[in-house]
Amino acid sequence: DCSGITCSAPLTSTPIGSPCGCVYPMQIQLDLSVAPYQLFPRVDELEIEIAAGTFLKQSQVRIMGAGGSIQDPDKTTVTIDLVPLGQKFDRTSALLISNRFLRKKVPIKSSIFGDYDVTYVHYP
Repeated sequence: DCSGITCSAPLTSTPIGSPCGCVYPMQIQLDLSVAPYQLFPRVDELEIEIAAGTFLKQSQVRIMGAGGSIQDPDKTTVTIDLVPLGQKFDRTSALLISNRFLRKKVPIKSSIFGDYDVTYVHYP
């Protein structure tokens, strides 16, 4: 039971099934070409798609926020944390994951979520 652990930003708690602790997540922001009202009922599906496209478990993908895009109100800006199972992502995994996003190689069902643009990928 990790309920007694509180992590302060930018740290986040480890995923279910990992030893309790606080870790640095990889933070990604995407602009999806669907309106927010279309995304909200399908947040779990988006987590599944991102997990599969980054070779992570669904418990490692956390949708931290979503709202109308500043550039286009018909798009949704989504902030995502990818959480390592251990203390941190190793260098190779971090590069693989960030490159998959930056090169738009993470397959996300366009029939549901539309196309996406990567606003940023951050990892210490």
